[in-house]
Amino acid sequence: MRAFALTCEVLSHLDSIEGKVQCAAAYLISRPIDEVSLAARFLSGSPLPHGTPPPKVGAASISEVVGEQCGLSSAAVRRRAVKKGDLGTAAQILLQTTSSPTNDLSGNLTLKYVAQKIAKFGVYSPVGRAQRLRQLYASADPLEAKYLTKLLVGALRTGMQAGRVEEAISLAFDEPLDKVRRAHMLIGDIGEVAERAWHHELTDIRPRPFRPVRCMLAHPAANTSEILEHLELPVIAESKLDGIRAQLHVSRGRCRQYARSLEEVTHLFPELNAAVEILDDDWILDGEIVAWQDGPLAFEELQQRLGRRQVPLTLLLDVPVVYHAFDVLRASGKDLIDEPLSSRKQVLGTIPNVGAVRRIEHELATTPEAVGTLLETALEAGQEGVIFKDPKSTYHPGSRGRAWLKLKRPLGTLDVVVTAAQYGRGNRAGWLSDMTFAIRGEDGKLIDIGKAYTGLTHPEIRTLTEHFKATTSKRSGDVHEVQPTVILEVAFGGIQRSNRYASGFALRFPRIVRQRKDLGPRDIDDVRQLEHLYKTQKGRRSL
Repeated sequence: MRAFALTCEVLSHLDSIEGKVQCAAAYLISRPIDEVSLAARFLSGSPLPHGTPPPKVGAASISEVVGEQCGLSSAAVRRRAVKKGDLGTAAQILLQTTSSPTNDLSGNLTLKYVAQKIAKFGVYSPVGRAQRLRQLYASADPLEAKYLTKLLVGALRTGMQAGRVEEAISLAFDEPLDKVRRAHMLIGDIGEVAERAWHHELTDIRPRPFRPVRCMLAHPAANTSEILEHLELPVIAESKLDGIRAQLHVSRGRCRQYARSLEEVTHLFPELNAAVEILDDDWILDGEIVAWQDGPLAFEELQQRLGRRQVPLTLLLDVPVVYHAFDVLRASGKDLIDEPLSSRKQVLGTIPNVGAVRRIEHELATTPEAVGTLLETALEAGQEGVIFKDPKSTYHPGSRGRAWLKLKRPLGTLDVVVTAAQYGRGNRAGWLSDMTFAIRGEDGKLIDIGKAYTGLTHPEIRTLTEHFKATTSKRSGDVHEVQPTVILEVAFGGIQRSNRYASGFALRFPRIVRQRKDLGPRDIDDVRQLEHLYKTQKGRRSL
């Protein structure tokens, strides 16, 4: 853990992306083989294996444990954290300056020990969790405590997002970057990718059930002209349903579903287990989970089922769901990701279009007029939009190329993360309702692009206010800078140049559409998408 903490300290002070990658690669090379996978996961800020729920540790619990070691109250630790703008830094300073005796184990913390403790946080009671948290901090020196804290609260912030760790793995173990990236897209676990790269075993990696892959994404298009510019007719056209993106895996009589964030959500949608009666062994579908009762229900209905440990029977009955598949990555044990979409659609067509698991019907647009007509028809029917796809396109996990283009309603939307919240006025007084939000810049860092306060219900604002208070990293007056964990879909009427935000852009008339509990910080949009929409926004009037 000491070597990891020292590496993070260097990474946090390096400005050059190349320097960060070289530093991370040197750290990976220095690790013994039985620690390489852990080292890669820790560098990415996700110390647990792919698919494992994140640790359930809040700033309040950490502040209490650090306070105990320093002879301070948890409130005093939190105040220091607000002053420093970071709980990890506050923990380091307090542990360095306290006169309290230190544990004999200090400095002997290992990555394996930390990972084992964190992995079990979710199964322990609050008392048991607190005890194991004390054990971790008692074994940590001040610098280790700093980065242990950052890991636990999900705010490592060394500039080593997943793409940079991929580059470090490529450099460290002399493997082509494209092979490393493809392996990560298919395996999902950056730790396993690092270990395979160490052994030079990155070839012939295929998708397999219960190992979700990164979703292939559609690039936003501004208008029908852009569809015709980038896609050669004929094109496949699918309705864009308003639900949550999910993969459905079936094998050995079991069915599991994974959100776009790769988090397993099977427990939220037990009715989809009916897929084992529809599909034979070894299938992987890509599609959309939609609240459905004789037709689609509003997304707000579906949202009631998200973020729960268990869905009560009444909610299962009131808000049933249907899985609508629009792609297939594996069928009856055969890999299909390298097959053209037209062939994958033929396989998909063998699925019965009834019950809890169905397929999204598609049409073939053969003329420019048909492209426009299909969009107009979808919008008139109240659908979110249309996705146009190249029939020849293979499935590229994690890619957002122009083989798939999506056209939504003329009002644009972006997936953003909240970076700050401010107390509102009038009927919003006392609530942190005015939210500043960000996307990712070219260097992976968050850059603010706007502020919105309309669109959420009062109960939603109340819930978020409590969350923001608990995750405040710095406070200035009535503004709380918060940990970037809350994802919002924000609609807007336009984009303009602005010096107000670091991005150089500002959204016009932003409005919160909904909270995206199915997405994580890595799933938010980036500045390239914003710039693209800015350049093409005038064409939106032609829709």
